[in-house]
Amino acid sequence: MIDSGDEPIVGIAGTEVEYGLSWADRPPEDQGELARELIAEVSDIYHPPVLWDYENEDPRHDARGFLVEGDRENPDEGENRLLNKPLYNGGRLYVDGAHPEYSGPECVTVRDIVRFEKAGDRIVAQCRDGLSRRKAGSPPLLVLKNNSDGKGNSWGYHENYLLPRTLPFDVLARGIASHLITRIVYCGAGKLGSDLDPSEKDVYQLSQRAEFFEVPLGLSTMVRRSVVNTRDEPHSDRSRFRRFHVIAGDSNLSEVSTYLKVGTTVLLLRALEAGALKAPVLSDWVKSFHRVSRDVAFRTPLETEDGRTMTALDIQESLFEQVSRYMESHGMDGESADLLGRWDGVLRALRSDPGTLSRTVDWAIKQSVLETYRDRKGWGPGDSRLKMLDFQYHDIRPDKGVFSMLDSTGRVDRLVDPMEIEESLTHPPAETRAFFRGEMLRRFQGQVHSVSWSSIVVDTGDLTLKRIPLWDPTKGTQKRVGSLIGRAGNVRDLVNELSPAPPEPERSSER
Repeated sequence: MIDSGDEPIVGIAGTEVEYGLSWADRPPEDQGELARELIAEVSDIYHPPVLWDYENEDPRHDARGFLVEGDRENPDEGENRLLNKPLYNGGRLYVDGAHPEYSGPECVTVRDIVRFEKAGDRIVAQCRDGLSRRKAGSPPLLVLKNNSDGKGNSWGYHENYLLPRTLPFDVLARGIASHLITRIVYCGAGKLGSDLDPSEKDVYQLSQRAEFFEVPLGLSTMVRRSVVNTRDEPHSDRSRFRRFHVIAGDSNLSEVSTYLKVGTTVLLLRALEAGALKAPVLSDWVKSFHRVSRDVAFRTPLETEDGRTMTALDIQESLFEQVSRYMESHGMDGESADLLGRWDGVLRALRSDPGTLSRTVDWAIKQSVLETYRDRKGWGPGDSRLKMLDFQYHDIRPDKGVFSMLDSTGRVDRLVDPMEIEESLTHPPAETRAFFRGEMLRRFQGQVHSVSWSSIVVDTGDLTLKRIPLWDPTKGTQKRVGSLIGRAGNVRDLVNELSPAPPEPERSSER
């Protein structure tokens, strides 16, 4: 989504997916090493042999104005290569803790976010196939795009939204919380049972993640998870930009769920930044999140700070109406109009007949599958085979994953063409700095030493390496630098063209 100006701010976004691993041959404590082995299988088609640059990364900054204790990550060169695989498409495949993680590139359309996330799924699936061939004769390696293992462990799916620093964080947090809590009615991935209460085997939840959240605000993403994360690591010019790091979402397989999850949030953030949104503020964010996840009838009343009670659908409808009024009064592009139409349609379906969403949103697709098998097979409540089917829904193997098989037979709705995903495997988006990052990796192999989100370090043949800063995510686009990269014979030529010419010396006037 591009604003009317040349330099969009609210609208640039990206996603990060952590994948679950399961292999009968390996004990749980080997998960980190297994993740390393998995990403080591990434093809040279997608990944050049360069380092990840940790120089400007520091996740200890809290948006509430303080720095938490802890050490910054800075692995040695050998470890760096094992943990990180920068990609030609502008993204990154790496190991985060004990999980393989794919971070998509910065995008300005939500459709691009969907296609680049799907490209990440495909790259990880190919890594799985490669590692499985190496371990021929072993039990199958399972790679799941989900968020919990059924045993009390959860891993993440993160969204990142570029915002102007002028939007105060407290205004952001209070304005967005009710949306993050209630949007799971159309972008929850669905889950049978509870990870935290083994006796609740037959409970169906909208969200994989909701029950793992413990505090309203906080910095950590692995313990005491917060509804609104306070990480203040912009990967850009701190004086101008804020990166809003969202950890409360599920990993989706449905393209429509991903599109709505990210797209509605972008639209809401635009209205919030413009001062055109008065969101309901829930009195207990954590309790409300837990209750909405278990509210498959969408009738549970949630208390607000001003003494009212509203259901999740009431809140979503209020947010939709306000965002619609703002967008209609300020003009919108085609994608914004499409998002508003889909948002309205899914809320109407939830209000009248949620069963009509069994081709569209993940929790409804999965629920339909579970109910069909339960009725057909005569499985009783709490049957362990239903939970295995729940996990199989998220299996990324095309011939084994339940969602993948539904997709291949045309039984779920798609948003992007498979050829768009194919292009996203190796080519970066054109409208952000991801273009410069990806094209530098492609064109100047052997001359790029390391990359990060906010810089590229190159070897020009001089005594010292040169750092090219990428502090503005709206720059480095194909329009701005495509021809420059194309005509540069080597990285030294490019650096010289990028460097401003020195000022001419002042001349004394002649009389």
